[in-house]
Amino acid sequence: MEKKRLDLLLEKDWFWIALMGGIVVLFCSRLLFTDQIIRASDVITQFFWTAKQNKDQTLLQYIQGIPVLFRAAWDPLNDGGRTLEGGANAIGLLLHRYLILHFLPFPTSIAWLAVISLLWGGAGTYCYCRLIGVSRFSSFAAGLLFALCTENASLINAGHIQKIETISWFPWVLFFLERALRNGRLFNYALTALMLALQFFNMHWQISFYSCLAAGAYWVFHAGAEYVQDQKSYLRKGLGKDVLLALVMVILFFTTIGMSFVPLVSWSQQSERSGAVVSGGGGGGGMNREEGMSWSMPPEEILTFYVPGLVGYSRQEAGDVPKPGQVFYWGRMHFTQTNDYLGLLPWLIIPLLLAFRRDRYTWTFTFFMGMTLVMALGKYTFVYRFMYDHLPGFATFRVPKMILFIFAFAASVLMARGLDLLSEKGEERKRLRGWLIGLGGFACALILLALFLQLGPQTVLSWTEGFINQPTRYQNDPSLIGERYANMIRETWFAVGVLCVYLVLLVAWFFRRLPAKYLLAGLLALLLVDLWRVNDKFFVLCPPPAADRKQAKNDVIGFLEKNIGTYRMQALGRDSFYYSDYGLPNISAYVTVSERRYKEYLDSLSLQGGMSDIMSLKYLVMPGSEYESQKASLSEKFMPVFRSASTGDVVLENKTVLPKAWLVPSVAVVNEPQQRLAIMNSDPNFKPAAIALVESAPALPMAPYGPRPAMGSASLESYGPNRIVVKTKASENTLLVLSEKYYKSWRAEVDGKRAAILPTDHILRGVYVPAGEHTVVFSFYSVPFETGKYLTLASFVFFAILFGREWQVRRKQGVVSGERI
Repeated sequence: MEKKRLDLLLEKDWFWIALMGGIVVLFCSRLLFTDQIIRASDVITQFFWTAKQNKDQTLLQYIQGIPVLFRAAWDPLNDGGRTLEGGANAIGLLLHRYLILHFLPFPTSIAWLAVISLLWGGAGTYCYCRLIGVSRFSSFAAGLLFALCTENASLINAGHIQKIETISWFPWVLFFLERALRNGRLFNYALTALMLALQFFNMHWQISFYSCLAAGAYWVFHAGAEYVQDQKSYLRKGLGKDVLLALVMVILFFTTIGMSFVPLVSWSQQSERSGAVVSGGGGGGGMNREEGMSWSMPPEEILTFYVPGLVGYSRQEAGDVPKPGQVFYWGRMHFTQTNDYLGLLPWLIIPLLLAFRRDRYTWTFTFFMGMTLVMALGKYTFVYRFMYDHLPGFATFRVPKMILFIFAFAASVLMARGLDLLSEKGEERKRLRGWLIGLGGFACALILLALFLQLGPQTVLSWTEGFINQPTRYQNDPSLIGERYANMIRETWFAVGVLCVYLVLLVAWFFRRLPAKYLLAGLLALLLVDLWRVNDKFFVLCPPPAADRKQAKNDVIGFLEKNIGTYRMQALGRDSFYYSDYGLPNISAYVTVSERRYKEYLDSLSLQGGMSDIMSLKYLVMPGSEYESQKASLSEKFMPVFRSASTGDVVLENKTVLPKAWLVPSVAVVNEPQQRLAIMNSDPNFKPAAIALVESAPALPMAPYGPRPAMGSASLESYGPNRIVVKTKASENTLLVLSEKYYKSWRAEVDGKRAAILPTDHILRGVYVPAGEHTVVFSFYSVPFETGKYLTLASFVFFAILFGREWQVRRKQGVVSGERI
């Protein structure tokens, strides 16, 4: 009776997914059951505060805040003020995200979000494999591999939580696309579009871009297979319908993400990667090649698929000096916080599939693996260079190797199908002899690599010269080379050992010494142990920042809150987000992509000149020891006004800072950006209170530049994130300069009439005002967001109607399972 119950349980998909969940949680338990947080700068400086806000927000407040998500806003606190024009608002619509961050213990809720996302991706992989006919156990193995492979799990070490969230939707995209291709129903095509949209809403747009490419390639492979199978019938009956439904899916995807995509296109055209969204990098701007192809996978690091620690493991954010035997990454990339290891098992099983089951799925996912690997190599292949130079979108992103999440999914599916094939071929062992011999050859090749490394030190060191001897922030003595070389040998021999254990299991099964069910269980167990050994090096924790506002608040915060007004401050050597959490605006905070003009400004910024004055930078906060070493260079302009009794930090006040708004009687037209920046940074005649640099002829007659008495005043009447009111009074025509970033979605009115806002002093807003008294109102209004918002709302209505209709159809037909889902 008990055996029958167990057999029934093993036939339930929910059981395997639940079991997968238990293993994933156990695998990541160090991150989940602790009072510490992931040691990664993205978590400590950014995501920690996002999680804290979700924890502090009640469910009622979350629901009441949903309408706010449909309004674009300007953030005045960070990076001199910034916006995505509402392009990031949609992430707030993801209810599950709020529930995880709010109801699970803080701050481990951050790790829980990452781990649950990995599990969600694993569950999607399981469901996809089941859909294409893979057994439950093999689907289970595929789901575990996708969830726990180092390629995905090590993203935790980098603090790339949103990247993990975005990746986790990819298996579900292909799951519903496969259903759509099988039954040709609009409902499943719509669900595919919805999965792509939910993925996009998680705000890692490079992952979403690659997923769209993969979905398109998947559709093409399906259409090609159908055409090859029955050319005349498919051309006459099937192709037109497939193309039409695919077109509807694409339209529905873009309309659903309208509230994100449309404003992001607008924002990207003003960002430091401007021009790349609508044209290839070669013709329309965007990042330069070197930046765009940074983090291309060096070809020699393909070996890390088999020997994961060959060139060391990730550097650890804020880590300690490496322990004996611990070697951080030293390869040709700038650095890496992740690893691409999938375990050795897929490389043993996939060749079996290529030898005995060459069908559409095998060729599709083999192509995915090959193509994504070529793209991951980035600048080392002509393929990616061509895409970067000539195809839309590619020049928008860097880190070509990020596409390897598709590689991991493809390997997981192929491994699952290979495991099934291994079970099916159990009675035809003679046909597998060649495959086993090939695995033996693979083992011999790995052994030869280990021997070469051990016996040819001079050759190895010669080939790796320039990289193996590069110092780190932890070590710079000559012993570093020896440690890295020894680690190469140690890691390779360990991989040989793991491979030999796999071979022992397979040989024992081949000679009928081991039943098939024990073989599969043994292979999966060894895969998990192998992955755990590597992943363990990427699960690093540290104490969290003080989260309680009262407890975390120091005396520097208290001083600044009383004195800063509408000015800005900047922490040097401290976390800017800590101060902005108390409403203290900064001029620079870590952001992935900034506005192009502002990035150029920051790159040229000198605290000694007038560039800091025009951005309302009134206070600097710096460690006491750092102030003592820089006192001489700062003393002419920045004077100490407060010293913290708790931290020893010094607050310096800028004695020449300009007000939030001022009037200038003269302008100089300077069209060249670098010339403007050079004048602002080093020209002693540049006095921003007396003259402004503009980029076009003035709309009003302006006075020539020269010594002159004050001709008027500008007073700030009200100051808010999205609306600023300035009163001006002048005896002649002037240019009102506002110490806020120039951005196209800001509008201005002078006495109720629309007026143009001009880029002034490269980064600021300027409005020409005639002589007399006037009221100038600046307001933020994003037309792209408003347009996209209504597209998204229309799509939501469409989905509601579609789901309602599907529910009625199911109710009438009584369909609860099968193809018509």
